[in-house]
Amino acid sequence: MSHLLPPNGIVNSIKEWTAAKDGYLGVDIKEFYPETSILSRTKRRPPWPSSWFPSKLKSQGGYVAVIPNGRVWGVNGAIITPDNQLVWDVSFEGVDITPENHSIFKENILPAVSFVKNAADLTHVFSRNYYHWMYEVIPRIHLIQLSGLTVDQFIVNTEPEHPYQTETLRQLGLNNEKLLMTHAGFHVQAENLIIPTQPTFPTKWGYDFLRKTFLKDYESNSSDKKRIYISRKWSRKITNEDQIMQILSKYGFVKVELESLSVTEQIQLFSSAEAIISAHGASLTNLTFCKPGTKVLEIFHPNYIIAHYYGISSLGELEYYYFIGEKGPQELNRWPGADDITLNIPKFAAYLKRMRL
Repeated sequence: MSHLLPPNGIVNSIKEWTAAKDGYLGVDIKEFYPETSILSRTKRRPPWPSSWFPSKLKSQGGYVAVIPNGRVWGVNGAIITPDNQLVWDVSFEGVDITPENHSIFKENILPAVSFVKNAADLTHVFSRNYYHWMYEVIPRIHLIQLSGLTVDQFIVNTEPEHPYQTETLRQLGLNNEKLLMTHAGFHVQAENLIIPTQPTFPTKWGYDFLRKTFLKDYESNSSDKKRIYISRKWSRKITNEDQIMQILSKYGFVKVELESLSVTEQIQLFSSAEAIISAHGASLTNLTFCKPGTKVLEIFHPNYIIAHYYGISSLGELEYYYFIGEKGPQELNRWPGADDITLNIPKFAAYLKRMRL
């Protein structure tokens, strides 16, 4: 096939596209999970911005669509229908990017297409982040497994560059021979393009799949209950961490850094913990593997309050708390999610007492 022009339109989802076509010939949609409410187990709900999250947490449904002659373009994996429409909900490029500003529309012409037979899309713009990988990439494999469809290759974002990506894919039986990796000139058309739901928030079915897949061999029955404080190296650091640790050590907390641990080691650590304290960050994805009743204290920057780990805590029936810190001495980042946090020592100490650790 010769080079193609960028899409000439945008649809929000495969379901919307097929409905507009009054059912597109050859498109098959298999639905496995309906949308459900995430039931909160605590009244300590974070005051997340209403513009980011609805007033009630919802667990997104799960389905798999098969599009004959669907295409995948670019490093981030934009999905294009046979009639050259961009499918937005599985081509998301960031919270500040609107469909009209998608990078595909900055191209004058698309690269020539390569052809494959049965390919499944696992791309995600944030797949290099541990949370997004574990909740917005890996559970989609579960949906594909439920579909029973034949998959020759799984399309992922570039060559896996983080150990947790390779480790989790291997545990699911996906080696390099099964992976088709995107790159700057990537443009593939599949005879059958398999597109599972791309979640935007922790789902009950994703949570259950992660526990069933990765916890089964590592759940700790040890009576040694760990209390851990997670230290961050790169961003969103606690500026007065040494003072905080002086307080936390009196409660039996030990400081850990997760960057050097494998997924298996992180699961072992969290599954044996009775209390976890951390600034908001991807390491709290491992709350998935905690026992019900585990106490969790999530520390927020005042300008960056995100509800993902509250959602996971609700799914796991954890005892969730949150503490909003203060701005660090320097705010150098355009994105507040990277700014450091300073804790008011007397207020923090008083809050720990209220938690009855």
